[in-house]
Amino acid sequence: MFLNPMPNQITLNKIYTDEDTKTHGGYKKANSRLRRAFIKLPRFIPYAVNKNSLDFGCGGGFVAYVLSFVAKSSTGIDINEKAVSYAKKRFKRVNYYCTDFAALLKSEEKYDFVYSSEVIEHVSDINLYMRALENLVNKDGYIYITTPDLGHPKVPKDITKWDVLCPPIHVQHFTKKTVTILFKKYGFDIIKFYKNKKPGLIFLSKKS
Repeated sequence: MFLNPMPNQITLNKIYTDEDTKTHGGYKKANSRLRRAFIKLPRFIPYAVNKNSLDFGCGGGFVAYVLSFVAKSSTGIDINEKAVSYAKKRFKRVNYYCTDFAALLKSEEKYDFVYSSEVIEHVSDINLYMRALENLVNKDGYIYITTPDLGHPKVPKDITKWDVLCPPIHVQHFTKKTVTILFKKYGFDIIKFYKNKKPGLIFLSKKS
């Protein structure tokens, strides 16, 4: 499910970039985000240890920083200049860049493990996002994605009552079936969906 008419990415970026960096010189819920990133780390280890890792939509850099303890190299990219600036100041172990999809399509950097959490639902051109992933991920590399789950049992039958349905903050919504079709189109096989009591998709995909 997607928003129509769809705002362009420039408009969406303006909305997105103001959300977590309102605190002067800081980042919203920074300590909580860092703690949760360390809690997630054991799940990433089988795919990221001694590999080149990327946090695609890194925000304040918390997961990219945590990955730096196990990965060969850790990179974080985001469209939010304030978030990237915060990450660079706080976390010195990671390479952080402020960039957009067009630049990523031309990137020669390749990664073995890509983490992209709560990004795909903010993207106006879903195929552009997937082409960027296609270019960035090495053969046999892994992508770990989280996004709202339109097909979850806890989503109200009347979806207008679902608090996650909040255009234009979220402009794309998926189910297990639709992400499987989408990722397959770009050469990725979903090898695992993680259980989630909340209405969110969490899955691991491998580039074939």
